[in-house]
Amino acid sequence: MPGTAVHPEPGAPAARVPVHGSEVLPWTSRSGRRAEIEEYVASIPPMIATLDLPASPGLLEASQQAQVRIGVLEEGYAGQVSTLEPFLLRTEAIASSRIEEELTTVDQLARAQHGIRAPRSARTVKGAIDGLALLVARSTDGIALDDVLAAHRPLMADDPDERWDAGALRTVQNWIGGSHRSPRGAVHVPPAPERVPALMDDLLTFMRRTDVDPVLHAAVAHAQFESIHPFTDGNGRLGRSLINALWRYRGVTRSMAVPLATAIVTDRDRYFHLVNDYRDGDVEAFALYLADAATRATAAATVSAQRLVALPAEWAERVGARAGSAAATLLALLPSHPVVDASDVARLTGVTLSRAYAAVERLVEADVLRPITQSRRDMTWAAGDVLDEADLMVDRLRVG
Repeated sequence: MPGTAVHPEPGAPAARVPVHGSEVLPWTSRSGRRAEIEEYVASIPPMIATLDLPASPGLLEASQQAQVRIGVLEEGYAGQVSTLEPFLLRTEAIASSRIEEELTTVDQLARAQHGIRAPRSARTVKGAIDGLALLVARSTDGIALDDVLAAHRPLMADDPDERWDAGALRTVQNWIGGSHRSPRGAVHVPPAPERVPALMDDLLTFMRRTDVDPVLHAAVAHAQFESIHPFTDGNGRLGRSLINALWRYRGVTRSMAVPLATAIVTDRDRYFHLVNDYRDGDVEAFALYLADAATRATAAATVSAQRLVALPAEWAERVGARAGSAAATLLALLPSHPVVDASDVARLTGVTLSRAYAAVERLVEADVLRPITQSRRDMTWAAGDVLDEADLMVDRLRVG
């Protein structure tokens, strides 16, 4: 079922962090007009770099179960990394963007990833994929501020309002909810911008520790990042990317991203509620939620992995292509190259451009490929079964 509620064991010591502090600051309208308020209250997250963080027995058990599931997925499909890793990165970025109500279709995203004209929302999700991949790839030896800033740049690069601040910590006050003109009525007012550099340095020092349970480690790091809200925009998506980056650093994963957002998007209200509870010192419930989300997402990813592995044989039976032909050769490659144009097909299969077009036509007729562009000048096709698996995975989690 969506968002299975997981609670600390009765009587067991729960993991906690210090309650956020606060300060009253003067408010000045940036528009120059009469301000709605004269002052506001900004939160002050605690410093956590050396915080003692024991995990309860129940959390340790849930964390171990999640890590075992992740390990089994990686071990079982290690030979399919070239197919599964880009699929999981794509699926995670799509779902993470949906949590922020940044919506696109898999075909629009495919066009953006192939360098073809696509809507801004699709380019934004492509930026999320690029940022996630970059951050995870650079996290093996620990995560530095430069890595976080580098991941933020592609995420915001196509946003007409935010691209000027891409890759830079905020220098203005931001807030969540309430009025667009001031922090009046906001759900959360992050710390003043002057506090952000020190808080980020403290967070990144905390993230380099190895003495905290990995799931609890990720829960605290993510919630602390969201509390700091260090960028003018993109904090939610980048904060969720930090979880996978931290798990790569801790050795929970070796070659694949955990598609956590696919589980979170089915129950986003509970997720937001638990992240908000962190500011009151409660992190146990969120850590348990994260362990459960990882377990469920990994189970769903295993089903997707099985489907992706089986697709070439299913397609071959449908197409009936002669062994060694361009069409038959392409079928085996589509799970790892699901978006192609004619020149891609010629390069991948080693045939002439005219034979590449013939192979594509045959696969379109068999409903293996579908066109994702209208213009003949940049005609491009996608393996629909591969792209659509991202939506099917979320659907399984929603009803599972």
